[in-house]
Amino acid sequence: MDYFRILKLNKEPFSNSPDPDFFFHSQQHVECLQRIELSLRLRRGLSVVIGDVGTGKTTLCRQLIRKFAGDEDLETHLILDPYFSTERELLSTVAEMLGFHPPESETSDWQLKEGIKKYLFRRGVDERASVILIIDEGQRLPDFCLEILREFLNYETNEYKLLQIVIFAQEEFEQTLEKHGNFADRINLFHILGPLNFHETRSMIRFRLERAGSGKRGLSIISLPALWAIYRSSKGYPRKIINLCHQVMLTMIVQNRLRAGWSTARSCIKRDILGRPKNQQLARIGALTGLLVALFLFALAPGHFVIPGPWKNVRDAYPPQVFKSRIGVRQPQVEATPSQSHSGWAARAAHLNPGKPSVDSPRGIAPVELSEFPSEIPDYDKELPGILGQITAGKNETLGELIYRVY
Repeated sequence: MDYFRILKLNKEPFSNSPDPDFFFHSQQHVECLQRIELSLRLRRGLSVVIGDVGTGKTTLCRQLIRKFAGDEDLETHLILDPYFSTERELLSTVAEMLGFHPPESETSDWQLKEGIKKYLFRRGVDERASVILIIDEGQRLPDFCLEILREFLNYETNEYKLLQIVIFAQEEFEQTLEKHGNFADRINLFHILGPLNFHETRSMIRFRLERAGSGKRGLSIISLPALWAIYRSSKGYPRKIINLCHQVMLTMIVQNRLRAGWSTARSCIKRDILGRPKNQQLARIGALTGLLVALFLFALAPGHFVIPGPWKNVRDAYPPQVFKSRIGVRQPQVEATPSQSHSGWAARAAHLNPGKPSVDSPRGIAPVELSEFPSEIPDYDKELPGILGQITAGKNETLGELIYRVY
């Protein structure tokens, strides 16, 4: 079922494929494209773009190829998965891209490099064209591939490099560059992509909706509070934003709504477990683990955790002689003296209950008559149960709700 048809859209607005038609020109992405284009046209050699997962590196890669597709002076080639097992695989792949097909059994690695070099000299010097090699997922490049790419960068004239290389990689590629200083020194452009801010997130969502055919209606399909909830959950990463908006669109269809509010967005966020930040997941897992460990230790050693019952509270509040008088120890009566008749609760108690013994309370609790205590005081220290109770989490109950219910 094409859900965008139900919402009166001509095209799916939140596809997870890197469609260049839906490329949002945020400030940082436009700046990155401009700097790469300038470096390529000046034939500066090596450009590296670093970004976390979901920041739009692959979309930028496709946009770059599309931008140069109609330019006869620019020849672009793309490697999607650069994880080669041998040097021969990389050399053969590049040679085939350039149209050089030597016999496998009769050609050495040196001959492959020479064939690539001759092609680059013919295209770059004789025909004045720029050959561009774009590598996506650059963090998967083996070390020996970096050495071969460094050799390719040595193919140059007195004015420019014959091969232009653009690498899009995740953040761990920086550690690889630190280990290979001879390769990192050849980088002409180094750009870091980050997440979007709230203004850019809102503009990107509305841009995609308008591009899908909603026109001005795209400004009202998702409310401002819903946009804020999506931004807070996605942290501004374009891929997470697109996935959440897709879920919001599906929820609107299921609930027969034409506009998504804050509650709709929050319900989609709760179902999207992968959209939660990693530090929040770790914090919840750590809290749950600590709670379970505490309950486990409590169950194993109940004698070390004494929770006073109601009679123990009473025994702590009064002197020992109160309880001793109930088990056969004769306790003399306490009479109020003149000095006590004008101060303290003992004088008032003696006045209200003449002839009845009373005991001073060390904690300001009202006096208790000896006759009110039971004849036998149970030993609650020995009768406490080994397990006080159990906690069962309800269906779809989060750890925060469980802790709130317990405490």
